Amino acid sequence: MILKDKFYTIKSFQFKENELLAEITLNPNDSIFEGHFPNNPITPGVVQLEIVKELLSLHYNKKVCLKSISSCKYLAILNPEKSPIVLIRISINQVEDDIRTTITFTSENTTFTKVNAFYYN
Repeated sequence: MILKDKFYTIKSFQFKENELLAEITLNPNDSIFEGHFPNNPITPGVVQLEIVKELLSLHYNKKVCLKSISSCKYLAILNPEKSPIVLIRISINQVEDDIRTTITFTSENTTFTKVNAFYYN
């Protein structure tokens, strides 16, 4: 895991009724924000996708890989200074080795990201 405990830390992590819920705290001082962007940190979309992959790998206790994305919408800017605590909700429908997911990143009343993606393990 390349981002866990450096870029973000996990505050809570639970799975119930085919849904993985993770509350994370973003680190606004991470070096990623030096380039994205100085004095106006924005969490890159690819980093958000990596966080999901890491959370799924943690849940399954083995490496999970992104297979495809059927839709991905970035609805609001995820600034770690304004929204350091983020709830990630991952609905999971697994068929054999394919993991079909519906993912949202939210904080308070803001939805930042919605993704429908397929992973395999």
